[in-house]
Amino acid sequence: MLANEEIALECPYCKGEIYRPLAWFKQAYNSCPSCEGGLAASQFDATVAEIEAAFESSVAEMVVGQKGCGCNCNH
Repeated sequence: MLANEEIALECPYCKGEIYRPLAWFKQAYNSCPSCEGGLAASQFDATVAEIEAAFESSVAEMVVGQKGCGCNCNH
């Protein structure tokens, strides 16, 4: 997935939508644009990993023509 691909994730504090490039959520520290709450990259690690895996699976499906499971296996 491209680092500048924009995604929307929920702020863990104000529950507002944060719409930023994927790379923004991977930065060590940021502030929510709505509530100014401090955000660490670790707060988004699991969600970002899921999004990247889904994107990679979709790309594999387009390239290979088969639905992939996203685990880099050969089934």
